[in-house]
Amino acid sequence: MMTSEQHILTAFSQNPEEGAKLLFQRYYKPLMAFTSSFIADQYTCEDIIQNLFYQFIRKQIYRRTAPETLSSFLFCSARNSCLNHLRDRKTFTDIEQMELQALEEEAVTFSPELVASIRRAIEELPEKTRQVITSIIIQRKKYKETAQEMNISVNTVKSQLRDGLKQLRQQFPASLLFFFLFKSGYPFPCHLQRHSLTTA
Repeated sequence: MMTSEQHILTAFSQNPEEGAKLLFQRYYKPLMAFTSSFIADQYTCEDIIQNLFYQFIRKQIYRRTAPETLSSFLFCSARNSCLNHLRDRKTFTDIEQMELQALEEEAVTFSPELVASIRRAIEELPEKTRQVITSIIIQRKKYKETAQEMNISVNTVKSQLRDGLKQLRQQFPASLLFFFLFKSGYPFPCHLQRHSLTTA
């Protein structure tokens, strides 16, 4: 059973070490995939996420975070850290700057039309790319487990994941896309479930 946000925050109040462990298990991989859609360097992404977790624990942010806002806080903080990194590196293009301004102004809400559009975009991805996104993002499987089940290398899994997310980000703002994938428990249609990876 997947750890809930309420479970994580309750664990923090009782035993911060246990809370930190649950936070890492629940959010590390989704945040890695999220930051990788902005920044290609894996080590930079790891640094951003580790610093985010460190600040969350050191400043005891969990004491003033509600379960329903935990995901929003983590993803928005990770996004801002990525954008700050790009600005510092002077690799932020004019188009990306415009996208940032739009992201900062928009509320993360999902209309039925938007949900349908995101679903169609995922369904239209190349089959292996869609399978990787299903396994890593939706089913929260490990890179190694996904590689074994698909009979491909771990590096290929990472490459397919990065390419798929980049394709989706060309159509949707990253914040909307990842909140949809991570929070909505994206339900794949039956014909996609037959081709996607499922838990044994």
